[in-house]
Amino acid sequence: MSLSLLATTTTLSSPTISGNPLRKSTTNTPRSVRLSNRTPYTSCELNKQTQEPNGAIDRRNVLLGLGGIYGATATIANNAIGAPMEPPDLAKCHPATDNADKRKINCCPPYSAATIVDFKPPSASEPLRVRKAAHKYNKDDVAKFEAAIAAMKALPAHDPWSFGQQATIHCTFCNGAFDQVGSKNLLQIHGSWIFHPWHRYYLYFWERILGKLIGDDTFAIPFWNWDTPEGMYIPEMYKKSGSPLEDTNRNKDHYTSVIDYKYSLGDPNPTPAQIDEVVTRNLAELDSIFKETLQLPALFMGKAQRGGEAAANAPGRNESLHGVMHTWVGPVTTPYHDMGNFATAGRDPLFFGHHGNVDRMWDIYSKLRGQKVEFRDPDYLESSFIFYDENRQVVNVKVKDCPTPESLRYSYSPEPLAWTTIRRKYKRLQDEAQKRSAGDSLRLKPVSEFGSQPRKLTEPVQVLVQRPKTSRTKDEKADSVEVLFIDGIQVTGATARFDIYVTKPIEGHVGPHNGEFAGSYVKVAHANHTHKYDASLELGISTLLEEIDAESSQKLVVTLLPRNGDVTVGGVQIRLVDVDDDDL
Repeated sequence: MSLSLLATTTTLSSPTISGNPLRKSTTNTPRSVRLSNRTPYTSCELNKQTQEPNGAIDRRNVLLGLGGIYGATATIANNAIGAPMEPPDLAKCHPATDNADKRKINCCPPYSAATIVDFKPPSASEPLRVRKAAHKYNKDDVAKFEAAIAAMKALPAHDPWSFGQQATIHCTFCNGAFDQVGSKNLLQIHGSWIFHPWHRYYLYFWERILGKLIGDDTFAIPFWNWDTPEGMYIPEMYKKSGSPLEDTNRNKDHYTSVIDYKYSLGDPNPTPAQIDEVVTRNLAELDSIFKETLQLPALFMGKAQRGGEAAANAPGRNESLHGVMHTWVGPVTTPYHDMGNFATAGRDPLFFGHHGNVDRMWDIYSKLRGQKVEFRDPDYLESSFIFYDENRQVVNVKVKDCPTPESLRYSYSPEPLAWTTIRRKYKRLQDEAQKRSAGDSLRLKPVSEFGSQPRKLTEPVQVLVQRPKTSRTKDEKADSVEVLFIDGIQVTGATARFDIYVTKPIEGHVGPHNGEFAGSYVKVAHANHTHKYDASLELGISTLLEEIDAESSQKLVVTLLPRNGDVTVGGVQIRLVDVDDDDL
């Protein structure tokens, strides 16, 4: 599908299903056989299905894992029983520890019990709320938005609708306020496939409460359009002194600077001469995110997070990029409040504009895939959360009920997608960089494999990684995605970032140029009960290999470039992942 088709917003019909909840090896199984196992029922019926056709075991009954950090094939993991995520027990909220300053933080909601009712999606007869780009707001738009926020801020502090309590919701579900039901593992909605649907609901209810406060059932919140050159600046309406939209804990040095997606805490702002290059690289990263993830939703959405399991801490590329905006807006000093710390991010009105665009990126991604459900696994679709709605009722919502913005009666105003036409300009930029380093061609140095021991990223780590298969055919590429796995990531601080680059080796050596950017690992400060943080990162590289003419290379050089934080990595490998997989 042409990416340019997404320049307009279209209300599509009910989503169809893709993917298969039972993991299958990508080797020795003809594609025609795998495809014959697909079932064409719709998402509304998924909760009624407990088995795959032909008697196959439902994925909830057998979870598959990796045979150790360095294993290359899937194995049965102790017949573990999966389950959807469930709302927490409200009576068992507890304080967490802010990992930025080690202070206790209270994320508990203003009620410890509630009568909870099932959420009913809005009727199709409701007015459609249309969210507009923040940088295109006129004077009247800004005035209405300011009035709504002012009304929310004027409510008593203990009111669940109040600005402070609405901000606390993000802290409640993202920062260790609750254990999961029946488990000692913390409830955490970041770093997994529930990141996007949880935040979609969060903004949905916040928007409707604001509309209720000003008596406008068409009220829609803005989105920070940071994916277009004109929107790559903090929107003006959030910077006005004394405005309800102002937050004094932002990094004021970034108020006039274009955002750099490569930003790490403390980096200088791009100079005027660098703006065009920065914007080009930003757009190229967006282009890469969509191209490398369309076949395998877990690369965009994040890995599976099942009920009772420890936090996956394995974000998709859209979530990783979203972390950059958090650090860009937030302060550069500990404890990084407000936007720079998940425990306090909701205190900044810009948080909701930022997440409006995160949600919009998911909407674009969904439309590019024909609005097929990203995961048909019941553990995803039946996962549920609770929110305080615009009728002052605690409601239980499920992932399956928010497949599109239109299903919740809102949409995004159409905006040009500048990243869909940036590749040629970016290629010229890369060619120029290669030419500048051509004089250093004699500075080749040997590169070896990662080895069996974890490695600390105190300096760039360059490793030689074996590919599972070279020169794959078109059918093989349609069948499976080549994925770079960064396993065993351990962070012992509040924030961290490292970037990943891929290039071809030169007879077992590597030159001075790191190669093509493949993605980043970004950790934003948040509250938890431990300072040890284990994570993983998975990056699709099928398109990247085509662009650097490396499809015939048996091995690749992978560079891990540390940018910020105390980070150790356990292993680096490349595997083929079946496009039918719901998880990695």
